Amino acid sequence: MLMTDRLQSRPADAVSGAVRTFECDVDATWIDINDHMNAQYYGIVVYRAHAAFADALGLGDGYVRATGFGKVVVQTAMTYEREVRNGARLAVDSWLLDVDTKRLHFFHEVRNLDDGTRAAASEQLDLHVDLKTRRTTPMPTEILTRLTRFAAEQAKAGRPDGVGRTIRFPRS
Repeated sequence: MLMTDRLQSRPADAVSGAVRTFECDVDATWIDINDHMNAQYYGIVVYRAHAAFADALGLGDGYVRATGFGKVVVQTAMTYEREVRNGARLAVDSWLLDVDTKRLHFFHEVRNLDDGTRAAASEQLDLHVDLKTRRTTPMPTEILTRLTRFAAEQAKAGRPDGVGRTIRFPRS
């Protein structure tokens, strides 16, 4: 069951653990000269999951049209862990790790459903903005309260592996 079905069938603050936000099959056009999925398509898969998650959390296109507010990604880190080959079935599981008046901290895992492995992970920081002024602005209280509860419920299942990773380049 995809995330939008899950969140429509029960309140967002009742969800615990990762939420399945997107599924797809790897298309042959996504395969590069190395005979695996090109890095740009991991980004597209995560973007589609991120947009679907935002929509289900009440921050999608409908929210933007109704309020003139939106959210923008200001930081992202992608870790590639396993090769993905042509035709593989992928799923993205997502977390809202934390939220405050103007910031949202997300984490997405790209899973290869054919072998059960985590293929990639993406961590993102979004800002809540007024689209007229193009400046950050606090979220409406009712949205912030709901998202804070949702993040707390997800946190009960623990944080996913890899949150807060940075690039390391050790020298011997």
